Amino acid sequence: MTNLIKYIVLTGISLNFLACNKTLQVAETSSSNKNNSETVAVSTKANELITPYRDSMNATMDEVLNTSLVDLEVGVPEGLLGDFVCDLTFDRIRNEAKVAPDFCILNNGGLRTPIMKGNITRGKIFELMPFENEIVIVEISSAKMLELIDYIKTKSLLESSRKAGVPVANFRMMMAGGEISNIMINNRQYDKNKTYRIVTTDYLSGGGDNMTFFLNPTSIEKTGVKLRDAIMDYVIELKSRNLPINLALDGRIYNAE
Repeated sequence: MTNLIKYIVLTGISLNFLACNKTLQVAETSSSNKNNSETVAVSTKANELITPYRDSMNATMDEVLNTSLVDLEVGVPEGLLGDFVCDLTFDRIRNEAKVAPDFCILNNGGLRTPIMKGNITRGKIFELMPFENEIVIVEISSAKMLELIDYIKTKSLLESSRKAGVPVANFRMMMAGGEISNIMINNRQYDKNKTYRIVTTDYLSGGGDNMTFFLNPTSIEKTGVKLRDAIMDYVIELKSRNLPINLALDGRIYNAE
């Protein structure tokens, strides 16, 4: 279980306890020793209250959901962690949407920690995606698509960092010497006159991480699915089929020097 999650939950419980148990508060005293005694008593009572919650949460967050046979990390122009999260997100929404989306785009900066080879706990998924981001489908114009493509190109040519590169799914971009040579979307040649339906998060659809091409879209649909839940569900579903996580880079964003 992560320290951040422990801190938020246990601090909230402690404060609530202290607020509700007024009989433990010192209204008036002239003895510093008595103040110390009362503080110790309050701390002891608070600890007694939160211990079962802490133990229960530790057990929940330490639950092993699956295992990974490879290290999943962000990368540029492509990384296994971004491929993994984008693919599961796109497949989830494509299977549930009334009108199928064309592709998915997320951001490396939002994937907060790598998933290293070995056991994957519930707490690790919370570390990876600590935000309450909802998955949405955004339809943008052909002009906005040009901005999106330029955004991917620019970030794909940056030097390696956590915010370099752009995770995508059902989208392939080939570059040569830093110039785009080919784009395939949904196994079809990119059509510069077409509007596209894109799976992303509500944070990015609002222009987060400088994705301003999502502002003033042709349409936007909420899915009601949290990105963290989609990741969690997929990891658990693979486990139910006795499948560990195992994948390799496939060159979906590729720059031939």
